[in-house]
Amino acid sequence: MKLVRYIIFICVILSWNSLYSQELRCRVSVQYSDIPDADKELFNNLSKTIEEFMNTRVWTDNKFEEHEKIEMRLNLRITKQFSNKNFAGTLQIQSNRPVYNSTYTTTIFNHVDEKFNFQFEENQTIELSETSYISNLSSVLSFYAYIVLGLDFDTYSPQGGALYFQKAQNIASAANASNESGWLTNEKENRYWLIENLLNSTYAGYRSALYLYHRQGLDIMHDKTADGRKQIMEAVAELEKVYRVRPSALLLNVFFLAKKDEIIQIFTEGTSEEKQRINTLAKKLNPANAAEYDKLIK
Repeated sequence: MKLVRYIIFICVILSWNSLYSQELRCRVSVQYSDIPDADKELFNNLSKTIEEFMNTRVWTDNKFEEHEKIEMRLNLRITKQFSNKNFAGTLQIQSNRPVYNSTYTTTIFNHVDEKFNFQFEENQTIELSETSYISNLSSVLSFYAYIVLGLDFDTYSPQGGALYFQKAQNIASAANASNESGWLTNEKENRYWLIENLLNSTYAGYRSALYLYHRQGLDIMHDKTADGRKQIMEAVAELEKVYRVRPSALLLNVFFLAKKDEIIQIFTEGTSEEKQRINTLAKKLNPANAAEYDKLIK
């Protein structure tokens, strides 16, 4: 009887693990060349600890097969060391999504967080609470995990990432009381404003564009190239709704940091009319890269 109970227990555990599996496949790089006499072992441990936190935690109630895991990359550059355990740096966050019926992957998010202060020491673990602040390291990593999840879900269904954006906002609200850079309302284009904009209906055109661009555009290009390109054009046009509210909106920059090169590549094969229209739209919405878009009509 004891053996039977043990077997049942093991089966329950295995079925639970198959029901709730890790969603992220996150690779972490920690660069510390700016730090004199850097403790290499400590920074290697930091990299492993972050990877373990991102990849072993269950972030959603959805079942993810191995091939469905979201590809994510974190590049942490340590720029200052204030003590044995206090650091400052920049964090680049990138996430990719596979395109239906192809081997191609597309970048959804490619963002650099310029104000990342944190504490870390040997043998430290990273804990998470969505409703209370534990540490800046935990809050920043968890915040971007939910941002990446929310954006990914938005590409598959309209407003599909709402739950995960709400979780990111909960983390941001709790972290605001820490007075750490990146969470404060009196700063510009930081974590606070990123999640505020994502949940603000005024900027809903960005999230609509994500769905049009990916699910209605890229995902059909394997057999309906012209139709897919048309939907991608409409996705970029959807961003005009954001532009009309605020021409310098953070989310416009977020979109084109991820998509500029891809848009140019896609419309290189477009008609003359398409090239002219995307050139006009993209230069209006992303004037910093006007010269790049002009290559389409030369």
